[in-house]
Amino acid sequence: MDFKQVTAEEAEDWMAAIGEKPYRARQVRAWIFSKGVSDFAQMTDLSKSFRETIAQKAVVTQITEVKRDVSADGTIKFLFGLADGNTIESVYMPGADRVTLCVSTQVGCKLNCKFCLTGKNGFARNLSAAEIVDQLIQVKNRVPGGRVTNLVLMGMGEPLENYDATVKALRIITEPDLNLIGARKITLSTAGVVPGILRLADDFSKVKLAVSLNATTNEKRSQIMPINKKHPIESLMATLKKWPLPHGRRITFEYVMLGGFNDSDADAVELGKITRMIPSKINLIPYNPCPGLPFERPSTERVEKFRSALIKNNHTVTVRESRGGDILASCGQLRQSQAVKEG
Repeated sequence: MDFKQVTAEEAEDWMAAIGEKPYRARQVRAWIFSKGVSDFAQMTDLSKSFRETIAQKAVVTQITEVKRDVSADGTIKFLFGLADGNTIESVYMPGADRVTLCVSTQVGCKLNCKFCLTGKNGFARNLSAAEIVDQLIQVKNRVPGGRVTNLVLMGMGEPLENYDATVKALRIITEPDLNLIGARKITLSTAGVVPGILRLADDFSKVKLAVSLNATTNEKRSQIMPINKKHPIESLMATLKKWPLPHGRRITFEYVMLGGFNDSDADAVELGKITRMIPSKINLIPYNPCPGLPFERPSTERVEKFRSALIKNNHTVTVRESRGGDILASCGQLRQSQAVKEG
């Protein structure tokens, strides 16, 4: 039994099953989630005999820091090692009023979006719920004040392609007693996995939803996002209309602007049309250049003209500030360690 892999209720049931009082689960979880302790022997306010008993029957997943890169803007990219030798990356982004952590859900990615480095090395495996949860715990233990106010599932991998582990991790992270982070401060970003969006609407719609759109026609989107051949724009938009939005909440459409490909005036007009019927905001992301990929960043003038065209048609639009570009920590730049060395 892995304590970072189970909810409070599951941990209490397990304690009862081995003949221990259910409240013991809360004691152990406080050490793990609040104090960052993974060794039962170090849980010193528990009896020695109890510690020895659970050490024989349970484990605590702990990813290990392999490397960290610090950007000039304060962003930190962590490279974490997993028990099987694979590695993942998590990105810590401090700001004036919020501190955001971007976590991974897979080792690599199956989707092979053409503007993203993560999928270039292919896909190794899904992360467990414990490995997703532990990224938050390990980063909190390593940054000033242990402060993380916002969590985004936008790192390596497609969260909805690792559905069960992702939702399990969300349930654990948002448990009130753990005081890690609230569901309203979590954003899950998807490339448009329609069946996963429909399941998430029923299972865990408390989180914010962001959709990586990046093109306004099926022809163009399929060129850069192969998933569009399976779930085209029309199907995606019909699905998003079913997403249960609380009053005042909106879906975010992420739009990576690729110079000369999807940043024309006509693209701006069409983007406004296809998103108009969904309560939403549009997050423009000027492309972060990646070694080995053919795309270019649009000019500042082009980005501003694109943004202005959307605003004139009453859309809420933001331009995402690029963070950590000097350490390959920006959107679309995460890769596995061996690829970083090659670059």
